[in-house]
Amino acid sequence: MKLLKWMCVCLSLVGLCACGLFNKKLPSGEVPVMAVYDRMVTVKGLEFHYTEYPGKGKDVVLLHGFGSSTYTWEEVAPLLNKEGYHVWALDLKGFGWSEKPLDSRYNIEALMEDVDDWMDVMKLTDVVMVGNSMGGAITAVLSKTHPERVSSMVLIDAGGYPMDMPMIIKLARLPMSPFFSKMIFGPWMIRMNLKEVMFDKSKVTQDRIDAYYKRLCTENAQDIQIKTARSIAFVDESPVMLATRDNTTKTLIIWGRDDAWIPLETVGYRFRKDLTNSVLSIIPQCGHVPQEEKPVETAKLILDFISKTPINDDGEFLLR
Repeated sequence: MKLLKWMCVCLSLVGLCACGLFNKKLPSGEVPVMAVYDRMVTVKGLEFHYTEYPGKGKDVVLLHGFGSSTYTWEEVAPLLNKEGYHVWALDLKGFGWSEKPLDSRYNIEALMEDVDDWMDVMKLTDVVMVGNSMGGAITAVLSKTHPERVSSMVLIDAGGYPMDMPMIIKLARLPMSPFFSKMIFGPWMIRMNLKEVMFDKSKVTQDRIDAYYKRLCTENAQDIQIKTARSIAFVDESPVMLATRDNTTKTLIIWGRDDAWIPLETVGYRFRKDLTNSVLSIIPQCGHVPQEEKPVETAKLILDFISKTPINDDGEFLLR
């Protein structure tokens, strides 16, 4: 018993020293160092961060997933912009450098309406909307709720159908998670999650860990992660499932074959089957975030889709 007691004490100290309660918080709703593509805008009283790559071509809007930010698109966005497209990437409310109000709602419908409000301020309509993971779920709902906003969409390892939630979501839903998450949070947790979502572990670099970590060190970030995790409901008759019914929006579905968070077999193929005007492209040796793990291949698929270049449909057998 005495050994067990000391082990618990040691683990607690390690957790505290990792960052946890002594972590220095960065201000919410501002960028520490503005780079050339960084922008801030006030939407309905809240500060939103986005990146903008101006171009004369069609508008392409990129939405990140849970726990992520505009950082996830830093390799794909320039590749799309190089071909002349006007590329935008948004930090959702509560994520990245955007403001993180504790008294807001963070379910898919609320986040979708925030995106719609931001697009209204930016005067964006008829765009190509690209969303990864939770951002894909938001994209699907937006295309059905505000069809004037979305001419076509790209869903990358999107959430929305019933599934076994990733461990980080399960832990966030535990009763004491708001307290314990602040105790143990540190770069080690980012490294662990990235190794789960990446097939190629060499992609989990210190620079990538730092980029995620800094944004999650902003004021209220930990509380918002938990609040969002508790608000996500990918169940039967979810808003996303309802949005796919009779949805004829032209859609490209991209999936990492080795996605350990949202499986191709139980979710990716269902999107392909339910979205009647869609094509599915599977990227081998790739996990949950193809835009980071396979940015060149991901950008090429998006560019082919926008330019109407034929894409091999890996979900074609579902229609037979």
